Amino acid sequence: MSEKQKKYYLYIDEQVVPVSEQVYRTYHHYGRKEEYFTYDLKTEKFSCDQKAQTATFTPSREDSYERLLEANQQFASASPSPEEEAIASIWLEDLMRGLSSEERDIITQLYVLDRTERQASAALGWALSTFHRRKLALLKKLRALLQKSF
Repeated sequence: MSEKQKKYYLYIDEQVVPVSEQVYRTYHHYGRKEEYFTYDLKTEKFSCDQKAQTATFTPSREDSYERLLEANQQFASASPSPEEEAIASIWLEDLMRGLSSEERDIITQLYVLDRTERQASAALGWALSTFHRRKLALLKKLRALLQKSF
């Protein structure tokens, strides 16, 4: 059979699908590439040279999480510890108790409800300039409290 008469097929969803030679070669190329990334890089290998009578060991280029845990590797947590969260929560409650209800409303609108100054001032029924001025005064007060605490 000549090169022009060769037919190429792929099995897709348990069906035989005729494809061009280019599609066939590309499909198998990327299939091998996927195997390389999912298997070859993650396994260790021994290779023997019969002529030189040597054996070489090639470790895996990737390590699994489980294997690193078995080797007693420590991983830093991205989140704060439960103790730090508890302390921060208590500290924040104390800080909030020291604020007036108006100041707590400003914090709630801006940081809890994630509103803009314009939205927050409308929700509280204040003029935008009044809201902005009170926010600046609150930030100044919080800065002073934080400097006093530390």
